[in-house]
Amino acid sequence: MCEYEQYFSVDGLMDKVSQLTGGACCDLLEKVLTLYVLLIQGDVATATKVFIISALGYFICPIDAVPDVLPIVGYSDDLAIVAALLSQLDDLINADVKKEVKRLMPNACC
Repeated sequence: MCEYEQYFSVDGLMDKVSQLTGGACCDLLEKVLTLYVLLIQGDVATATKVFIISALGYFICPIDAVPDVLPIVGYSDDLAIVAALLSQLDDLINADVKKEVKRLMPNACC
């Protein structure tokens, strides 16, 4: 997964988030934004930051295991990767992280 680090940028992430609004994408966006908030706010180890950046790069990159252009299923692989990483970082997700994620969520998902 580390090869996807090169695709991560804050602007790229926010562009992708702004493109994906609406019901079916809200769960994915919440998870993606949780990783982002952990990256910028969290006191996480460097190795963890590498995994977060790689997962977010994978989300941003249009070329992955299941192409993002496929309706609905195109983001299933992105969701699986993000959810798997978040399950390992659950103990880092506190009230401040949740509050910031809620602030960053697109209005269509609130």
